[in-house]
Amino acid sequence: MTRVLRRRDQNPRCELRHCKKAKGFPNSVPNVRNPFLSTNDLFLSPSQGESYAGLLPAAANTTSLRNSLYFWFFPSSSSSNPLASNELVIWLNGGPGCSSLEGLIQENGPFLWQSGTYAPQRNPFSWTNLTNVVYVDQPIGTGFSPAAEGEPGRIVDEERVARDFGVFWRNFVGAFGMQGRKIYLTGESFAGQYIPYIAKYMLDANDTEHFNLKGILINDPAFNEDDVLFQAPAVAHLNAYANIFNLNATFTASVNARADSCGYTPWLERALRYPPQGHIPSAPSSSVPGCDVYTDIVNAALLVNPCFNVDHLTDFCPYLWDILGFPSLGAGPDDYFARADVQKAINAPRTPDWAVCGNPTLGLNFQDHSPPAGLPSGPLGAVIERTGNVVVAHGSLDYLLLINGTLATIQNLTWHGRQGFHVAPSSWEEFYVPYGRNLAYAIDALTHQSVPEKSLGLVGGAGVMGRTHSERGLTFVEVWNSGHELAQYNPAAAFRLLEFLLGRVERLDVKGGGFSTEREAR
Repeated sequence: MTRVLRRRDQNPRCELRHCKKAKGFPNSVPNVRNPFLSTNDLFLSPSQGESYAGLLPAAANTTSLRNSLYFWFFPSSSSSNPLASNELVIWLNGGPGCSSLEGLIQENGPFLWQSGTYAPQRNPFSWTNLTNVVYVDQPIGTGFSPAAEGEPGRIVDEERVARDFGVFWRNFVGAFGMQGRKIYLTGESFAGQYIPYIAKYMLDANDTEHFNLKGILINDPAFNEDDVLFQAPAVAHLNAYANIFNLNATFTASVNARADSCGYTPWLERALRYPPQGHIPSAPSSSVPGCDVYTDIVNAALLVNPCFNVDHLTDFCPYLWDILGFPSLGAGPDDYFARADVQKAINAPRTPDWAVCGNPTLGLNFQDHSPPAGLPSGPLGAVIERTGNVVVAHGSLDYLLLINGTLATIQNLTWHGRQGFHVAPSSWEEFYVPYGRNLAYAIDALTHQSVPEKSLGLVGGAGVMGRTHSERGLTFVEVWNSGHELAQYNPAAAFRLLEFLLGRVERLDVKGGGFSTEREAR
């Protein structure tokens, strides 16, 4: 049962008694047969739990639907989960300008409609199994969050993003009567820029009634300059995954020589020392002729693999059909959330040309003049100090933002009076993901026959899934077999990370046992 805020109630005074049931999701999509299961069988069924969606103002002293943020709120689906009663998780996608419905429907929501699947399916690793989750389209002008007419230049820095989100969040807390709840900010990619600034705003407000922030989780973050995040580490990553790139020896030797001459190789060696040897200077500039090695590597990879996907190195042709039109379709009739009947069902404003990322007609003109959040002058270090609970994770198969760029950022950051990590990765702990019940069922089914009698649904891998390390309130996790959208490619690992953030488990390297939700169910 999905409930939505009626338009006349879309203001800070909206209460749950003013909400109504949705009419249900449409049961057809052009050119796709039976794309959604019956509303009684999937995410509108009572067993799926209720949800709420609508717009709330993100500008002070207004109840206008313009300059508002769209949200879709899922209270925890586990009635036997008392730990969720006093907390809220906020999920933000990045971009800038990418809708958080991407995270909802393809990463960690209660139902997933992922690439190559003809219908949505239940997600056993839904974050709503752990706690209450709110997906928000932000900043203003993103997804279903409309900007006011005549304000295309509204977003100019992260301070404005944080203020707008703060106004929205006050309204959300008031609308749903959730004052004082613990808040956890989570997201990926450019949310690595948003979240530290929003976290700083919440902490500076000194208002635990509305902003009782307890921790943040950012996956594959865009929180430094491009030259650090993907230019300087581009060739080293190519070398590490040479068998996947499959580029010829002549090109590989040439691009390695250019990395040396451009200064990337010595810079990266200095940036990844443990402990750091003093302040790390800016990475060499890719604007120097011959030094845009990242673009040249991607172009070469496309010649070998025309379906090369920077989000996930091990993707090959053909592109899989995707309900969000990404990566192969782009904006068009296959974008499910662009449909009028779908928008009505989820109480979204009519947006005929909705696109999962970067819709300029909504008024988003993002020109970020704020320092990257991960710089020494950015807010991340202070957020670590003030919360003692910051998790940064990175998928090893991500070639959009590279793991060594994230590590170089951490090594140049100072918190609690010390710079970077002091323990080298060679001595880090293993990141262990439990063997869940659905995995045991899948293994049993596949052992007896190569094609199971019925669909296994979404299954997550288990065992050692990477390596992890914590120092002074910051935890870093390298997640193997995962690309840029970490929860999409390794859902069980992402679920474990949220358990750790929320304090359901104390360590990420403990072997044995199950997920906390399975223990509670016994």
